Amino acid sequence: MSETQLLEALRNLPIAAVRFYAETGSTNQEALDWAAQGAPDSALVVADHQTAGRGRFGRRWFTPAGAALAFSMVLRPLQISTDKVPLYSPLGALSVAQALENAYHLRPQIKWPNDVLLKNRKVCGVLAEALWQDNVLQAIVLGIGINVAPSSVPPDEQVLFPATCVEAALGRTINRWGLLAEVLKALLEWRDQIASPAFLEAWQKRLAFVDQLVRLENPGGETFEGRLIGIHANGHLRLQLDDGSERAFSIGDLKLRPLS
Repeated sequence: MSETQLLEALRNLPIAAVRFYAETGSTNQEALDWAAQGAPDSALVVADHQTAGRGRFGRRWFTPAGAALAFSMVLRPLQISTDKVPLYSPLGALSVAQALENAYHLRPQIKWPNDVLLKNRKVCGVLAEALWQDNVLQAIVLGIGINVAPSSVPPDEQVLFPATCVEAALGRTINRWGLLAEVLKALLEWRDQIASPAFLEAWQKRLAFVDQLVRLENPGGETFEGRLIGIHANGHLRLQLDDGSERAFSIGDLKLRPLS
């Protein structure tokens, strides 16, 4: 699809500026560089083919040409406390989930904190990165990757969590730019409600593996197992341990897997 088709799909949305790349390394890196140069709030970077896309834990995000969505938006909150910054990743996930519900009547779930699942397989990943200057937050770059066509889905042996795509869930092809417009519409609606009761309720409503046994693993290899209860108002995960006690885990470098 062409840049003209992309801009047509976005024409009714309040996007300040758009940069489209037929191929680039990482939309997040392009957006971070643009933000450092003064990109306006809601500036958008979109790539048809991403050769060095990145996800959480430094993992590579697979984005073949013509088969997926890879985009990053520059957000410049007027006022935000640093403890709210981690909530921007779930903001991206909630926006994708709502778009899939509204446009295609799918039933996505959010694997805490920010992966979107369809039938317990990952269809979307989110990476939020902050731009700081002298300890002052300048911008947040919110990067989102969505598997759209079957060719965008990597083999199970190449991923840590089984993957799928939107078209496999629907059983038909879709217009990528139409999906992008739906996601951005939801994102722009939710951004000013981040950390609000409505935002947290919408996230909790779509939370995957509630009341199921899960395992959390931190970068040091330490693991925790228990029943997933839900999320706190600050976005922390609530886990009931084997001894009946409850423990909260903050958004960060934690891997979550269901035990069943």
